[in-house]
Amino acid sequence: MTSLLLLVISGLRRVNRAAEEVLKPIAWIGIAIMLITVVLSVFGRKTGISMPWTEKAFIVMLPVSAFVIAPIAYRRAANVSLDFFHDMLGGRIARLHLLVIHLILMLLFLIGLDLTLRKVGIRFMPTEIFLDWLLGLDLASIRPFKARVMIPVINIPWRAVYISMPICMTLLLLANIELIFRYILGLIDPFNEQVKPVRSFEEVEANRAE
Repeated sequence: MTSLLLLVISGLRRVNRAAEEVLKPIAWIGIAIMLITVVLSVFGRKTGISMPWTEKAFIVMLPVSAFVIAPIAYRRAANVSLDFFHDMLGGRIARLHLLVIHLILMLLFLIGLDLTLRKVGIRFMPTEIFLDWLLGLDLASIRPFKARVMIPVINIPWRAVYISMPICMTLLLLANIELIFRYILGLIDPFNEQVKPVRSFEEVEANRAE
């Protein structure tokens, strides 16, 4: 059982780390573009030079950057979290608590994936059927969004911006599945190296490689 879990975790880890290597430069580029557009927008207002495209570009890059960064932050526990109750627990109870939380997050990510796919005009039947069966959540009433609404000034369709959402929701699900398997392993073999938090585990490994 442990060897099978380690094999699954190792495969998911390779996939998620490869995704992170792709997402990191995209995130830095997105942040740099937002910074440049904010500076140009302020400069334009102070000098009276009209640059309306800067505000639109910022509106586009803000959700894209947020969704690109989300899978990395989630997998490495870099997001803000309240650990007071979790810290009161110990050993396997603490891992069981985290396992339950991430199972709930999996359902939320599945709902998010279905809704974001509809946002770009795609109806994905497997998630719709599964969520209806498990939660009684009828998402069939939400029609896929097919209208080609353009962003004023820069003339980019909103669907081109929204496409980042289902992609990153999928990556969040992959990170979520890896973490779930890690917590299951922690219940079976609490002293295994793979049970350590992803961030600390991979930092130690990187230091050894150096």
